[in-house]
Amino acid sequence: MTGTDALLLPLTPMCWTRGGLYNMVHKDKGESVADKVGRPEYRRVMDDLREQISSERLEVGQPIPSTATLSAQYGVSSTVIRRAVRELTQEGVLVGQPGKAVFVLAKPDEVREGQFTLEGLAQGLAEVRSQVDNLQAPDTRAIEALRSEVGTLQRSVDLLQSRLMDLYGRLGQPYPRDVEPPNETSRTQKTNGA
Repeated sequence: MTGTDALLLPLTPMCWTRGGLYNMVHKDKGESVADKVGRPEYRRVMDDLREQISSERLEVGQPIPSTATLSAQYGVSSTVIRRAVRELTQEGVLVGQPGKAVFVLAKPDEVREGQFTLEGLAQGLAEVRSQVDNLQAPDTRAIEALRSEVGTLQRSVDLLQSRLMDLYGRLGQPYPRDVEPPNETSRTQKTNGA
């Protein structure tokens, strides 16, 4: 076969093996090895069990078949079945009762909806925590800017007070701070006409 003839061959997934180039498409199933190799068997079992639960062939509260039965049904080892069951249990779809069986706890859609709700709540809580942290963490630059501004204002007030004292002194009047403020009783007597 020449280089030009090779270009005319239909494109199919290929891989190199120790024995040479290997066509990765199974003739009988039309399924590529990449599909089978790239996806763990326990995921295939999980997907099928999820589908059976969603279609209510396995109902909520009903036990799933035993590990040995599932192993024979799917043509995989008991380790693969245990992994699939463990994953579905962690998702909240199944629940195991030691010494009894593994039961269907919830439909996958219900679990997903619950997860979205929990994820939404967790995200909202994280946002609130962030806002609280921002409230608790002082903005040191803003505080320093305020201190600087207060210091400038204090110097201005001191300067004005000094000039007012000087002005009152030139006019021969006592500076209002030097004179005692009238007490409340004398103020109320003046307003009542006494």
